[in-house]
Amino acid sequence: MLQTFTDTRPYSQPLSPFAVDGERYALPVDFVDGLAFLRPFVKRRGTMIENFVHILSGKLYIVTNNLVIDYEIGSTDLSNACLGPNEIRILEAFETPPVEVIFDSKMFHFHWEDGQQFYFGGSGTSSVYLSSETHERAANDAFDRFLRFNDSVAITDTVKREIRRMHGGSKLAKDIFLNERAILSRMSSDGETWTSVFTTPFENNADRVMRFDRGAFLGMIKIATEINFATSPVCFRHEHGRGMLIELTTGSDLPDFEGAEND
Repeated sequence: MLQTFTDTRPYSQPLSPFAVDGERYALPVDFVDGLAFLRPFVKRRGTMIENFVHILSGKLYIVTNNLVIDYEIGSTDLSNACLGPNEIRILEAFETPPVEVIFDSKMFHFHWEDGQQFYFGGSGTSSVYLSSETHERAANDAFDRFLRFNDSVAITDTVKREIRRMHGGSKLAKDIFLNERAILSRMSSDGETWTSVFTTPFENNADRVMRFDRGAFLGMIKIATEINFATSPVCFRHEHGRGMLIELTTGSDLPDFEGAEND
């Protein structure tokens, strides 16, 4: 005989809404898209400022020792704050972006139009911290002082793919070099000498040999639509904002571009 079973286990019941104190902010529709765009540039190691995507006066920022990138998300009054990559991935997993957030300096409580909620933060968490006005001033000061596009190079998707294919190998050295005609990376098989050199033709407006962190350089190449190599730091634009790539000191161990191009 069939019997009716009523599940009375407490954990099977719908959760009650979280009660969170704090300011309520409407979110622009591209808020999560911007976080997802910048998330790959977050560093797992390094200083705290490099471990988060920053929300600063209505823009999203990445600020590291190698890159500064902003992303325009439109008008928002959201307080300066930061989100870590794990929380950003969760926001990306929702089918639609949240429409508002309640924030009280330690906790985020996101709301969706269909009633879904996502809450994280609290005492002792490492996923949220306040991004200070110092970070905002540093980023804006850098853009004001160095951003120049009087001369720049447009870069196509085909060129991007070729550069990343040639210079993205995990065994290559951490630095990459560029002159006005080509990009060069190196690999050492014995740990003492450069046993392999890889070059890609790339006409640009650099006026000297330049050296960069390879990961940061390839990250810029992936998103940039135009680049000005005649400045230091290197300035670039992407579809949603601006960026700067920090040039490294060239040092004495410079590669032979002419020899590599003739190999």
